[in-house]
This record gives sequence, structure tokens and C-alpha cells, in this order.
Amino acid sequence: MDASDIAHLVRVGYGLDVDAVVQKRTVWGIVAGTTRYILKRARPQDSEERLRALADILKRYPCVGVEAAFPLETVRGTMRVSGADGAWYYLQPWLEGRHVDVSDEAERLAVTRALARAQRAAQPGVAVDVLKYGALRDKWRAKLQLLERLQAVPADRDLAGSLRRIHARARSVYAQYEEEPVRPAAFCHRDLAPHNVLTAPGGRVMFIDFDHAGFDDPFSDPVQWVSHVAYLVPLCADAYRRLWMAYAQAAGLDEAGLVSLLKLGAWPDIALRALAEVFRAGQPEARMWRLRYALRCEEDRARMHDAWLRELDA
Repeated sequence: MDASDIAHLVRVGYGLDVDAVVQKRTVWGIVAGTTRYILKRARPQDSEERLRALADILKRYPCVGVEAAFPLETVRGTMRVSGADGAWYYLQPWLEGRHVDVSDEAERLAVTRALARAQRAAQPGVAVDVLKYGALRDKWRAKLQLLERLQAVPADRDLAGSLRRIHARARSVYAQYEEEPVRPAAFCHRDLAPHNVLTAPGGRVMFIDFDHAGFDDPFSDPVQWVSHVAYLVPLCADAYRRLWMAYAQAAGLDEAGLVSLLKLGAWPDIALRALAEVFRAGQPEARMWRLRYALRCEEDRARMHDAWLRELDA
């Protein structure tokens, strides 16, 4: 749809007089007077029930000092509107802020604590079934299957050795996870990369893009978040430990909970993401530099992580 179609959709669906439409990569920025919004195209799974459940949960975030971009209700009381192209769309607030700077320890720790508070604010209820989006076990099992397939892919000696070590690590963590009792589900973002986190003056933390969100193992978010940070920033051992401890303390974990979190935190998340992206692209040789870097970062992180686990075991 063009800008005039978008403006008409927003005016009819949300009662807003649109002053400007800004085309972005996958969304549209909407300017209406002094207020700005984001218009997103709904995916097949973005039903009325899912978007309403998302809105109900994300509206609780400010109670714990966190903000989130949530779907807004239309003038007719629905959660999405149909466009001239026959597709569904929904509107959400445009949060004013900038992407988190993970090289700044204060900012990354603030995000980590905000994540734990947000999980505790969004208690499971009637929305669990609506917002159930896969499971961490299923996700990890799929990654292990990818690693199994990659054993047959030709690779040089160094890369092959690194892949074998990553494979062994992933199998070990998954085996430990299978032996653990199932934790009570928490509402998880499930795509917790720095580009989905904003900060603003005063230390405000805001989360955006809940396309993959749902109730899952609460540890899925911190494992993903810390892996991203460790990939983007060379952390010393103390800074790395402070990151995990920030989540554990804000989440109110006891010693057993911390140990369980750290055992799962050994999962080679970034390395497996890089592997999936490279071999899904169809031309893996063009992205091998990224894969090699991700594997090197993962092995550096593994050494720090394992040293800490050995101390805890002792």
C-alpha cells in the first residue's frame, strides 16, 4: 500500500488524522499531531486473541518500571484492521528512545534487571494458551538437529574442530536440561537482541518487537540476552558474572536457581544462530567470516563460563 492508503487505514481504523507516513524497512512510522506510532503488518498468527493478550500483558510493565510497545485498540474495539490490499495491520506506540549501548555496563545491567522485573510482572493467566509460542526444549532440539546435519558439510580443520566442540557443548547442555524439572512458565520476549531494546534518559528501559513472544521457560530470555552481549562486547570475567548476577538477583533466584541458570547459560546460542543464518542463506561462503567470528566468541565465552561453573561446583 502507498502512503495515502496507509493514512486512510489509520484514520478509519484508529480515528487519527495522519500528518505524515514514514516508510521503514518492515513497518510504517505514523505522525499524527504531536504523537507518533508504528503500524505493523499482522502475520498469520497475529489473531485478535493473540494481539489482545499481548496488549493486556505489556500494559502491566510500567508497574515495575519497564515500558513496551503494545498493540492499540481500534475505534471499533478490535485489535487490528484490514487494509486495501486485504492484509491485516495493527498500530502501536512509537517509543521515544535509542537502542541500548551494550558496551556501557550500566545500560546492559539495567536491561538485564528490567528483563527479570518484566517477567515477574506478567504472571501466567488465561493468556497462557493464547500466547504459547513453541518451547525452549523444541527450539534447542531443532538446533541440535541442525548441528547433526552439518557434520556432513565439508570444512577446514580449524572450523571442523570448532564445530565438534560446539556440538558437544550443545548436546551436554541439552542433556542437563532434559533432566531438570519443568519451571513455571514466564512471559518471554524470545527475541531479546539489543536492537529490540531501547533506553531513554533517567535509565528507562523499553522493549519492542514482540513477534516471537510467549510463555516459555523464564531462563530462555537471559540466556539469549547474555549471549548477544558477550558476542558484541569483549567482557572480562567479572563483567560477565555481573551480567548473570543482575538477572538472578532481580528475579529473586536462590542458589539452586542460579546454578540451574548458569548450567543452561552454557548453551552456545550465538554460535548456533550464526550457523543457522549462514547455511540458510544458500551461499555460506559469503558469510563464513561471521560464522568464524561467532565461533571464536563462543569459545572465549565458554572458557569464562566453565571456569565459573567449576568454582561453583567446588
